[in-house]
Amino acid sequence: MEITRLTNIITGLVTAVMVLLFTSSAPEKFRFSPKGAVTPVSGSTDEAAAAPSLFNEDIYSAIHEKGRGLLSPRWDNNDKILQMIGAIYNSPADGLDPDDYNISGIEELAGKIASSGKASYEDIVSMEKLLDEAFTGLSADLGTGKVSPEDADPRWKALRRNTGEDWLRCIDHSLNSDDPARALQRLTPRHREYRNLKKALAEYRGLESAGGWESFSTNLKKIEIGMRHPDVAKLRNRLEITQGHIDFVEGDEELFDQALHDQVLVFQQRNGLEADGVVGKSTVEALNVTVSEKISIITANLERWRWVSDDLGDRYILVNTADYNLKVFENGEQTFSAKAIVGTAKRQTPVFSSMMKYLVVNPDWTVPPQILRQDVIPDIIRDSSYLQKKNMKIVAYDGSTVDPLSIDWKHVSPSSFPYMIKQEPGKNNALGRIKFMFPNEYDVYIHDTPSRWQFSKNIRPFSSGCVRIDNVR
Repeated sequence: MEITRLTNIITGLVTAVMVLLFTSSAPEKFRFSPKGAVTPVSGSTDEAAAAPSLFNEDIYSAIHEKGRGLLSPRWDNNDKILQMIGAIYNSPADGLDPDDYNISGIEELAGKIASSGKASYEDIVSMEKLLDEAFTGLSADLGTGKVSPEDADPRWKALRRNTGEDWLRCIDHSLNSDDPARALQRLTPRHREYRNLKKALAEYRGLESAGGWESFSTNLKKIEIGMRHPDVAKLRNRLEITQGHIDFVEGDEELFDQALHDQVLVFQQRNGLEADGVVGKSTVEALNVTVSEKISIITANLERWRWVSDDLGDRYILVNTADYNLKVFENGEQTFSAKAIVGTAKRQTPVFSSMMKYLVVNPDWTVPPQILRQDVIPDIIRDSSYLQKKNMKIVAYDGSTVDPLSIDWKHVSPSSFPYMIKQEPGKNNALGRIKFMFPNEYDVYIHDTPSRWQFSKNIRPFSSGCVRIDNVR
């Protein structure tokens, strides 16, 4: 057997494994109008100097001296306040909502101060409180997510970003930074996937501003290459909104030609559909996912990435169960990828992280308890030759082999079967020729499979929870 790139990466290494369920511009500077509205400015020094002073410096200094450090001078100049407001206004780029950081309250108070040119003691205290709360709230949401992953998805056991004392110190240090916008930027996830999602979010928001797309409907059961029909022109127009111009023979836009076929394939691949180039029920449903629904999906996945630790090590393996793929990263660069088969809807692959310790060549397979109860025992009861066909044996917990003929199968209860069942190594072993081991509570691992045909499908939820991968032979 050829030793592949993935095997080379694992051999002799302890490698992090992440199994996950699953795209900005710098903040603008702002100034306050007399009515408290916020408008962008060019950022020139002349204009910045012309902005009204928000604070009475004498009062402000006296307050901090009197407060003996209880009220820290974190927002003691216009630039910091303007940067913070700009950061709040830019939070939608990360799928967040400025209203969650009381932008209207900050604007209202800032407008009041700007119009009067001076600030009272109460104004200063209120402004500092508003800005502190906005900064800590936004930094926490960017850094660790708005919601607890365990509350949103009890299956989530992946390595989390640091939320302990070190994280709190980081927040406090950032809060006292001279550049709060940059400090917030440093707290955002550094994963490439997060950046890509931010780009996608910006693109779909642009499409939303332009009106999105109309619903696509057809009375045809399917639309495929070679057909000529008015719905073909509608299909082309719909795809051009998200995929760019599609060439066609002038005057014959109702013909389903090769160029349109190729773009249908692209659409199907991007949306996790079987890529056959035929527009049937599933493809029509995907075409009719609205732009707002797309944005919701992207923002949900941005939130998931905010849960994930930035420190996955110099080498790590990432399994994306939603995209049916496995990728290996070394020193920040992707060095290997493979198609993956993941769990079914009833036996989903769990979301977790672990350390890969070793691999096994030509493994045997001890049938996991759930598969034993729900699949194997019932199959044996139905077919007395099942064990022989599958090259399996019954093993007692002391390691001794049990003769299947010694068992009264008519009275066996799958839920209380007192033995293990193992499948011998071989070309038809459920684990294939190799398995990659990383201790975890789910008894899940990455392995080869004899069912190679499954990799020809774009949607691959065929396993009982383990991750089967292509390209390991």
